[in-house]
Amino acid sequence: MSTLIRTDEVPAADRLEFVQQMTAATWVPMECHSDMRADYRGVFRASGLGPMQVVVMDVMPITVRRTPALIRQADPDMLKLYLVCDSGTSVVDQGGQQARLTRAEFAFYDTRRPYEVTCGADNRPTRVMTFRFPPSLLPLSRSQIRRLTATRIPASAGLGDLTAQFLLQLARNVDHYSPAEAARLSAAALEVLATRLARELDARDWDTPEARRHALLTTVQTFIQQHLGDPRLDPAGIAAAHHISLRSLHQLFHDEGLTVAGWIRRRRLEQCRRDLSDPALGNRPVAAVAARWGFTSAADFSRAFRAEHGMPPSEYRSSARVVNSPAR
Repeated sequence: MSTLIRTDEVPAADRLEFVQQMTAATWVPMECHSDMRADYRGVFRASGLGPMQVVVMDVMPITVRRTPALIRQADPDMLKLYLVCDSGTSVVDQGGQQARLTRAEFAFYDTRRPYEVTCGADNRPTRVMTFRFPPSLLPLSRSQIRRLTATRIPASAGLGDLTAQFLLQLARNVDHYSPAEAARLSAAALEVLATRLARELDARDWDTPEARRHALLTTVQTFIQQHLGDPRLDPAGIAAAHHISLRSLHQLFHDEGLTVAGWIRRRRLEQCRRDLSDPALGNRPVAAVAARWGFTSAADFSRAFRAEHGMPPSEYRSSARVVNSPAR
């Protein structure tokens, strides 16, 4: 279900301050600036899509800034994808990189680092949408994500256009999905995004050693993702499948601040979390969910899940049922 927020429901003089309070509650604390402060107008529709949050905005020109002081105030580990829906222009600025976006183009930014986003940089009202989600949902390392922040992802023919159109249609129909459909579609959206971003990474420096290393890492991580349900999956078997030494495999992950075993465990836990929040799998025992994704010990799985998500898997499933209930 969506939450609709309109600035015309508050006095004109208070609207920009209202937007600033609303964005802090919906996303993260930000500064909001607009030349139209005296009579600012905007309509915001926020919806849940599995583990993702989608917000569609029809807004007058506005600039938002996430400062170091505001990051210290609230620091959730989230990525935001910003997509321009119509003919307006927006600018995303983070880490010395700047992306100027027009229709069906998008860019990422990281809420843990300062950024500035200008909606309606051409001084016209515009429609944009954002998708917010934890970076752990993408099979990309922190360094790969950093390389892509505030980078213009064009709606080029083929995969680029497919990604943009998929996201646009997904957001337009978000109120019509059942909780089970929303969980599956969010997973599909993340897979499409991961494929598009991998293409972007590969296209930058294809012939350099760094690019080849990233390509190998992506290949290895894709292989792991495809074999998560195999309890025999281990570093030795992964290295052998890719004709590299075990030492090279560990170094590949170490260069990204990761470990092979840690990455496998994190991805398995994420798949289990998705299954536990899927209403269509509500009758499947927790132990069966764990076994499906390669956990051979129910006790080990419960400890690992609690360490990752702050609660036992059964309690997480119960809380997900409450969030996904029709009354909610």
